[in-house]
Amino acid sequence: MPPPLPSQDTGAGLLRPGRAGLLLVAGALVATLVVPLYFGGEAALRATLSLSAGGYAALFALILASWIARTLKLQLLLRRMGVEVGFVQVFEISLATDFGFLATPAGLGGYAASVYYARRAGASTSAAAALTAADQALDLVFFALVLPVAGLAYFGTALPARLVTAALATSAALAAIASALWIAQRQWRGWPAAWQRVGSRWPRLQRAVGEFRAQAAAQARVLLGGGPAFLGSVFVLTVLQWMTRYGILWLVLVLLGCPVSFWLLLALQALVLHIAQWSGVPAGGGGAELGLTASLATWVPAATLATALLLWRLVTLYLALGAGAVAIARLARRHAPPAAATHDPRAAQAAPLD
Repeated sequence: MPPPLPSQDTGAGLLRPGRAGLLLVAGALVATLVVPLYFGGEAALRATLSLSAGGYAALFALILASWIARTLKLQLLLRRMGVEVGFVQVFEISLATDFGFLATPAGLGGYAASVYYARRAGASTSAAAALTAADQALDLVFFALVLPVAGLAYFGTALPARLVTAALATSAALAAIASALWIAQRQWRGWPAAWQRVGSRWPRLQRAVGEFRAQAAAQARVLLGGGPAFLGSVFVLTVLQWMTRYGILWLVLVLLGCPVSFWLLLALQALVLHIAQWSGVPAGGGGAELGLTASLATWVPAATLATALLLWRLVTLYLALGAGAVAIARLARRHAPPAAATHDPRAAQAAPLD
């Protein structure tokens, strides 16, 4: 069990941005509204607000299913590492880390939040890092497998060849990245010269990094040693997490009477959202909307597409940010000091004896 963190450190400020960060997030959120409203105008906003209650309920059900799938995945990973945490707390951790991915440039805050809150849940630092890496590795495997499926589904059709090529190329790139990371960690011991220079100058750093790497490798072996049932379960939950999340735009277009192939929308979202995120703007503000507008203009009228993008962002971005903010506040209260008046001697004297 890791040593307890200081009781006054509740984590409330972990994802609290400074003034520049707030301006960047605010600008990104405004951009996600400006692009659809530019193409759809006031009519798009009215259509968004006039969606039936049943339509909103269906969209909420999909995003809730995505949240639950990721929560169950994280809970399985934590339990495999010997950390028993209740579903509600893991649900809050999942929403809080999702907030970090959405509200920070390139999603970097999500990685920090994942390690931090797993640490708070009782995992060691190395176990928290291994859990974060396993979560991202599962996502990487999902996209590496699903993008070629989506691309091959439209091979030889009227779909622009560039889109099919992009899907296949992205999948190949993801596979190459995964292979490179695997080879790099396998060849770690092959870098003795540089590492010895570091050790001669900072021996304590070398020992600390070496111990952390050994512990993280041990945690990774624990995860991989879970067997086919465990690995299959976490991967199925990963598939459900992303299929339901990426199915929201598909359902929106169905509700608006302009159905588009699910596989086409999945490939487009995977490509456009990742490119927009790598731009460094939180949630790819504006860039994702422009990319989807340009890609779907052939199949969906501009006004309908603008409404669809507003509804899509309402569920996948604004609702997710709101839920994440609530989760962060709840986690802060969960780890707050149990008694604020413990430093008051009069309060101690007044406390009844058992």
